Amino acid sequence: MATIEVIKNAPDTKKNSQTVFLKGEIDRDTIAKLREAMETILPTLETKTLIIDLENLKFINSEGIGYLTDIHNRLNTLGKNVVILKASARIMDIFQLVGLNQIVSCYATEEEMNSDIKS
Repeated sequence: MATIEVIKNAPDTKKNSQTVFLKGEIDRDTIAKLREAMETILPTLETKTLIIDLENLKFINSEGIGYLTDIHNRLNTLGKNVVILKASARIMDIFQLVGLNQIVSCYATEEEMNSDIKS
């Protein structure tokens, strides 16, 4: 059975960002747990940027992609943004196929993200 783990780091006040690490798989068996965990984080997000680190995410289905889009839309209306970090090549291929990378900034490394955000 698939599992998902959501780990929240302390906010980075210098970068005005909050990082959330997703570990495991996002599918029909885990989407409810992901939503539950994220719904405790999103209402209390005090930073401008939510960084979702997918380095340890092995799989994401269409429902998970839809939920990431929903998070983007909700935060965007509040003047905040979402960044996806360290998604595997396979997951990035899926994001490119469905166009998620066109609405959410995706970065392979922290260095790439930091240089782009500073610009």
